[in-house]
Amino acid sequence: MKDKTKTLITGASDDLIEIKGELEEEFDAYDCENGVMAFSDGTLLSVRYDEDGLWRFMVKVKGNLYAGKEEGCVNNDTNDAVTFNQGLKWCVFSKDMQTEIKQN
Repeated sequence: MKDKTKTLITGASDDLIEIKGELEEEFDAYDCENGVMAFSDGTLLSVRYDEDGLWRFMVKVKGNLYAGKEEGCVNNDTNDAVTFNQGLKWCVFSKDMQTEIKQN
């Protein structure tokens, strides 16, 4: 990703989740079927590597910097991609975490 003012989350091969842009990181996610990613803006994603060999990111909570999601496609061999606007401070990932979301 050339635009360093945004952040892109996507998968790479069968074992990596890549973060590119304003934040830069790679997470080892081999065998991830029940992962969770949380971001400094309050966004919460569930993460899994599906039976078609694609990384899937499901938005559970949208934070104020969440910009959108592009669905991956088996025919094009592309993973889901999530984009954030400028301002993210951190991201955390767990490949096997239970979550419960309570909202008023």
